[in-house]
Amino acid sequence: MINQSNFRIPKHVILLVLFLAALWGGNTPAVKFGLLEFQPIAAAAIRFAMGIVIIIGWAVVKRIPLVPDPENYGRLLLLGTVFVAQIVSFNWGAKLTEVGRASLLFNTYPLFIALLAHFFIQHDRLTFVKAIGLAVAFIGVFCIFYGESGINLGAGYLGDLIILLSGFLLAVIHILLKLFMLRMHQFQLLFGQMVIGVPTYFALSWFFEGGKAAYGFSYSSFFGLAYQGIVVAGFCFIVWVSVLKHYPPSRLSSLFFTTPLWGVLFGHLFFQEPITISLLIGAIFIATGIVLVNRPIIVERNS
Repeated sequence: MINQSNFRIPKHVILLVLFLAALWGGNTPAVKFGLLEFQPIAAAAIRFAMGIVIIIGWAVVKRIPLVPDPENYGRLLLLGTVFVAQIVSFNWGAKLTEVGRASLLFNTYPLFIALLAHFFIQHDRLTFVKAIGLAVAFIGVFCIFYGESGINLGAGYLGDLIILLSGFLLAVIHILLKLFMLRMHQFQLLFGQMVIGVPTYFALSWFFEGGKAAYGFSYSSFFGLAYQGIVVAGFCFIVWVSVLKHYPPSRLSSLFFTTPLWGVLFGHLFFQEPITISLLIGAIFIATGIVLVNRPIIVERNS
């Protein structure tokens, strides 16, 4: 169990996390662009192959040892397994549903973090206000599920459910990262999960997708994949785990309430997806619930 005391989160850290939230908001449309030409599992393999190169380069520059003690191999195997399941489910679900819906449903993961933190992170418990926040957010999920959509309902609902599963698995990853950081450097965790994940993605792609990485080529799909690999899997992951090392996950997660809003906006701009009343209501409820679940954020005075 992790003992978290009363934290003051500096303003510059809040601004940094808000910037990460905007960058992560572009991930779902980037995935959608990539999937226009690339197979879902192959896209994950290529994305994180790029990401692992960035992480290795950063570790070399900072002289960070990436190989953990053998006693931690089992922890990395668990983390890597959940990591593979989370990314494969996200790519699969994103292929079946709309960008806006996927972004909103996936970004319920801070709610799952708060729920899991109650059981695994000491002094990070659910309160009455947090419970109300969970209820409010999942009303938003209900609105999205049963609102109007431009997608095929059967495939779309399946994609929505898979995206929700991916969000839950991401919450599990955040909790595991926080727990394992007591024993390993954060870059060992990042490197370890990718060392397990990347060859597994390639193997799964070969088995399920016949070893064919792409249907064709387009600049939009290429840059979408590059954004996922360089910006999200590289830069965002490095910065996020560095911040997570010093602050409790559920407190920081509330700052990501803007991420699904960016996803909805990008879905409308790049894919002409309609911004429906049910989508807007769902977004408001989910954002409100995330803020309630993760209040209060303690801001450093005079910073």
